[in-house]
Amino acid sequence: MRADRDALVVAVRCAVLGGLVLLLTVPVYVYLEAPWRGVVPRLAAALVLGMVLLEMRAALVQRLARHAASALDAARAPAVVEDATSPRLREAAANLRAARRSRRHFELVLWPRLQALSTRPLTPPPSRRGRGPSLAGLRAVIAALESQR
Repeated sequence: MRADRDALVVAVRCAVLGGLVLLLTVPVYVYLEAPWRGVVPRLAAALVLGMVLLEMRAALVQRLARHAASALDAARAPAVVEDATSPRLREAAANLRAARRSRRHFELVLWPRLQALSTRPLTPPPSRRGRGPSLAGLRAVIAALESQR
């Protein structure tokens, strides 16, 4: 029912446009000299045809937008893979990466958390110039934490 109404609206708009172009074209056609009279109907027809095609395209886009995507369109879209890891594990991994890049992040964020997990005082891993500890240093700290349990 909606498609019929859309087609009717497009048809009425095109008819009104055709009538207006005809009303504007006839006086111009009458007053022009004979060699130029053939150009006027061609330009008018091109104008009407272009406007009709634009109206039909807009109606088609609206109609397609109202409908859900087909199974073929859904198959073309990449599947959304849900990450199975927990957000806390992803946050811990991000903190480790940041701590390896920045000594300040290691000292202000990761080291206090590691010390909070420990029952005995931990020895900090050796520092690297301008960067956080190496993976080997972090492994040693984590091994010390695991040995306390």
